[in-house]
Amino acid sequence: MIGVILAGGLSSRMGEDKALLSIDGRTLLDRTRDVLVEAGAERVVISGSRPGGIADRWAEKGPIGGIASVAAELDDGELLVVPVDMPRIDAATLAPLRDERRMRATRWAGHPLPMRLTLDAHTRATLAELIGLDGRACSVAALQVRVGMAVLSVDRANPRALANCNTPDEWREANA
Repeated sequence: MIGVILAGGLSSRMGEDKALLSIDGRTLLDRTRDVLVEAGAERVVISGSRPGGIADRWAEKGPIGGIASVAAELDDGELLVVPVDMPRIDAATLAPLRDERRMRATRWAGHPLPMRLTLDAHTRATLAELIGLDGRACSVAALQVRVGMAVLSVDRANPRALANCNTPDEWREANA
């Protein structure tokens, strides 16, 4: 299992780099890395142009560009993909995703991310197709539909752990 932190966005709505925001004395990037390791990731990679990260080859393609860029650098296997802007994500929320393997992708209902993704030839081909598309056709949800996904009921998840923060108001609310 390889943990993937999506940290290549511009953070334009937040006004500062979300990965470097601090919570409980650690940056979101460090905290997310620790949560992925606790959830069973044997290795953690960072999507984004930052020290130790894998630069996005398709900078204007959002999360799909980041996932495709990371996929180009990795061998086939299982990925646990988490955006860096989920300040309360925890290993307990990731474990059911990690363990559900009926389909190539697993996500929580109503939440395209975080997700478990099987990286194989089919997923790589799908990512290559999506990169050529625009808008919602080039989205995590579109990837999940195309590769096949299992959707877990959010009744089993902590809703606070699934909240992401794109604005200062969302950040304050998540940390209240």
